[in-house]
Amino acid sequence: MFAGLFRARCLPGRLVSRGRIWRGWPFSICALLLLPSLGKAATTNAKVDFNRDVRPIFSDHCYACHGPDENKRKAGLRLDVEADAFKELKSGQRALVPGDAAKSSLVQRIFSTDPEEIMPPPKHGKPITAEQAALLERWVKEGAHWQKHWSFIPPERPPLPPVKDKRWPRNEIDFFVLARLEKDGLKPNPEADRAALLRRVTFDLTGLPPTVEEVDTFLADNSSDAYERVVDRLLASPHYGERLAQNWLDLARYADTSGYHFDGVRFMWLWRDWVIDAFNEDKPYDEFTVEQLAGDLLPNATQCQRIATGFVRNNMTNDEGGADPDEYLNKYVVDRVNTLGAVWLGLTVGCTECHDHKYDPLTTREFYRLYAFFHNVPEKGLDRIRTDNPPPRLPVPTPEQAQRFVEADFTLRDAEKTLQDRINELGETQEKWEREVNERPPAKPIEEGLLARLTFDGSLDEKGEFRGTNAPEFSDARLGKALKFDGKVNADFGQLVAFDRTNAFSISAWVKLQGDGAILSKMEKSPGYRGFDLLVGDRRLQVHLVHAWPDDALKVKTKEQFPQNQWLHLAFSYDGSGKAAGVQLYVNGRLREVEVEKDQLKDSFATSEPLRLGSRNGEAMFTGLVDDVRFYGRPLVGADVPALTWEGYLPILAKSRGTRTDEERGDLARYYKENHAVDYLRSEAALAKARQRKEAFYGEIPSSMIMEEMDPPRETYLLVRGDFRNKGERLTPGTPAALPPLPAGPTNRLALARWLVSPEHPLMARVTVNRYWAMFFGNGLVKTANDFGSQGEWPSHPELLDWLATQFRDGGSLSSRSERGERVAESRVMVAPWSVKSLVRLIVTSATYRQSAAITPEMLERDPYNRLFTRGPRVRLEAEMIRDNALAIAGLLNPKIGGPSVKPYQPPGLWDGTDSKFEQDHGELLYRRGLYVFWRRSAHYPSFATFDAPNREVCTFLRQRTQTPLQSLVLMNDPAFVEAARGLAQRVVREEPGDLNKRLVCAFRHTLGRPPQSDELAVLQQTYDQQLANFRVNPKTADELLKVGESKIPENANSPELAAMTAVANVLLNLNETITR
Repeated sequence: MFAGLFRARCLPGRLVSRGRIWRGWPFSICALLLLPSLGKAATTNAKVDFNRDVRPIFSDHCYACHGPDENKRKAGLRLDVEADAFKELKSGQRALVPGDAAKSSLVQRIFSTDPEEIMPPPKHGKPITAEQAALLERWVKEGAHWQKHWSFIPPERPPLPPVKDKRWPRNEIDFFVLARLEKDGLKPNPEADRAALLRRVTFDLTGLPPTVEEVDTFLADNSSDAYERVVDRLLASPHYGERLAQNWLDLARYADTSGYHFDGVRFMWLWRDWVIDAFNEDKPYDEFTVEQLAGDLLPNATQCQRIATGFVRNNMTNDEGGADPDEYLNKYVVDRVNTLGAVWLGLTVGCTECHDHKYDPLTTREFYRLYAFFHNVPEKGLDRIRTDNPPPRLPVPTPEQAQRFVEADFTLRDAEKTLQDRINELGETQEKWEREVNERPPAKPIEEGLLARLTFDGSLDEKGEFRGTNAPEFSDARLGKALKFDGKVNADFGQLVAFDRTNAFSISAWVKLQGDGAILSKMEKSPGYRGFDLLVGDRRLQVHLVHAWPDDALKVKTKEQFPQNQWLHLAFSYDGSGKAAGVQLYVNGRLREVEVEKDQLKDSFATSEPLRLGSRNGEAMFTGLVDDVRFYGRPLVGADVPALTWEGYLPILAKSRGTRTDEERGDLARYYKENHAVDYLRSEAALAKARQRKEAFYGEIPSSMIMEEMDPPRETYLLVRGDFRNKGERLTPGTPAALPPLPAGPTNRLALARWLVSPEHPLMARVTVNRYWAMFFGNGLVKTANDFGSQGEWPSHPELLDWLATQFRDGGSLSSRSERGERVAESRVMVAPWSVKSLVRLIVTSATYRQSAAITPEMLERDPYNRLFTRGPRVRLEAEMIRDNALAIAGLLNPKIGGPSVKPYQPPGLWDGTDSKFEQDHGELLYRRGLYVFWRRSAHYPSFATFDAPNREVCTFLRQRTQTPLQSLVLMNDPAFVEAARGLAQRVVREEPGDLNKRLVCAFRHTLGRPPQSDELAVLQQTYDQQLANFRVNPKTADELLKVGESKIPENANSPELAAMTAVANVLLNLNETITR
């Protein structure tokens, strides 16, 4: 949008930060080598630690051949299990002899120069370095002390480490961070300036920027606990739940579509809103876990607890024709196991779907025992539902909807009772009707336009020729005799009739269905199928008029199915229009609702093929009885078809009631009920209307996919090499042997969920606190946040990780220190176990978090990635927050919490390859938060994709952060951001009506929360002047710019001035500082 209007200019000083680090300070790759070691013994004096120093070497270089995977193991040596690592080998040697490197074959072979002896073998491609070899030798000499992998040992709360600078720590976190800094001879940064700190914490806790008023209030507050009170205010904000939910939706694979080829629409926003509410009310994380994995299995499970299980159902589902349902059912369960492993275990369990894990103590058998927990949902592999939620699902009406539904249900029940009363009266009213009918003179036959009639009174007409191995069979029928078809015979009537696209004609017949097939046809064979037919498929009456199938044809069929082994009068009428609307289908004298499958008849369907009864040119063989077939050269209208039907009942009415057969009595009763029982028909119509009303209300009620258990349970097998077709051992639910056992009791999802949150579990609390740490600092204490296994990175601060994990798990007393000038306030507070808000508050009130993000050359050299936390976090906003920030700055943001997903502006045609059409929302829905933007997996919101939001096809643990030119183009040209720029321009014009300088300062403060420096203000002034001159010369360009977006433009707006201010606002929204927290 702006590319042709002006050239964006970088503002000097603090405004410009993109790329500035590398230009401002000398740096080389060699400097990385000076980074204090996070994973090895740093000096020759430090004792080698097996988990920190040795296991990573084994994992990277040895486990591929000597690890958990039994099928890949060489020489009988296993280095991931203590007993196996020290045992005597078949050769008589031992790989490891504690204290004796000379007798340890492992040590000898890693130092060997013989290519046949050296380990790892050269072909392995991952040689051990000299430093690593020396470390292993040193470990053996020190006694080869073995440890269980650190993450599989339940955490214990460590004591706070001593520190020299006792004034710096504000809470327990800071002791661990400062102790490490002091050990490495580093100092923490000073605290960030108050405006920057407020901006950081407001974004981190709500995903939104602070308002100018909030900044001013905080800067004016000199109390010692001013910052802590800000934190508490933000934690109490309903937007806090939205902020934390955003990350959880990535983990949970939340989307508004099902994924795969068709990517049909689903409705899971009720579950999304449950997550927001759970974070806002600080639902204990153990309950948060249990309810999402097994809320349906809790005693007397509430509606909310059942909605919570939507977490498990968020996986993609497929309905593509030709796909194997068993294959996709397997994919769904595999996804759930992988998600469980990532979110709560921090392990790459997906590696064991096909084979035992090469690095961690996880087997394929254990994978499928976890699989068994999630393999018991009553779901289909192919759901065949593209516009709703596949079952099991839970309707969740609003109070108003519930009341309307109750009223509709009452009306339905009343209509059902009334209809039953009419049914009870049918015998009496039918008898009265029969008397009246028998007193009338007989009706005249319908002969106008009759071209031919086939009656089959014990023989075929002269024009008919029977095709079959046996003689034709005849049976008693409604009017004399009927021709019987057994699915193997047909009758050929030559050119008895001939019709074409422009001919109006009708056909009727009495039929007793005993199977599907063509009742009659005059049609050629595949591939064209030129001609016409009248057939029954899936017990529905169907008509084809075909020039060339499927592109030049009509196909119409009844919506309802009809019973077999009852006489039915069938008729269809065609008006010669070539349109499906010109076809009418009747059953028993009543016009029936139809579905149109093809409506593209453009050419003739005339054919020289003969008229056949009982087949379609040797295909679609019919089973049943056919009688009294009539052909008319006109459409049947008005009372014609009821009159034809009536003829078939005259023989029954002619009999006395006592001489009729059971079949005749049943047929006549149905005919009377469906055509002449006025009170019954009126009540039937009222019942149908009541049902439609209730169904319509039901369709308005939102639902959410939930979990349920099958009874009996579905069987689970180990799938050999992950092949759903190759079933191995039958398995029961269970957990990995390397972790604590399940609690006693039923082995279901509830047991699994409670196992995860048990105090003995070594992983869950660590993985969770690490993820929240990464949310605020950009990286976790364990950098590989989704891999706490052998291939994962050693924690930067192991004791801090365990302290946070145990504090989160157990709760307890926390310290807090605040100061202002010389005043210092210290306090202690008790917090409950599993409180996410308490954990978050602990992190953001720490001195570690409150540091300035400024970087010095020494920091860049000693701590380039801030793994030691020498400075505060500085991270680009996430995709949704970038858009929310722009809308909030512009005063456009709609702060509503929860509700259905919305569809703001996006480029036309983006959904063309999917199963539904994009229909943009309007009004205030355009300005909802990014959390509520419709998330289409196959084509998700373009600006979100550009800023690295995942498509959520699978669990996303941490988003990638890229920098591309497209991101600047989005900020400059995306309609949402162009409109936001205009919104900001209108806002500052309204708030500062006279002075340009005040307007620029106002715009700057709304955008960045701070006043501009003099050189920054000068650049903004120059940009405004240039753009104003351009727009005065080209007023149409100004008008085009201001028309972007649906928000209103003030009636008295000066277009060139507003457009120029919009251009300035766009520059501000495009700054790196604007999209960074």
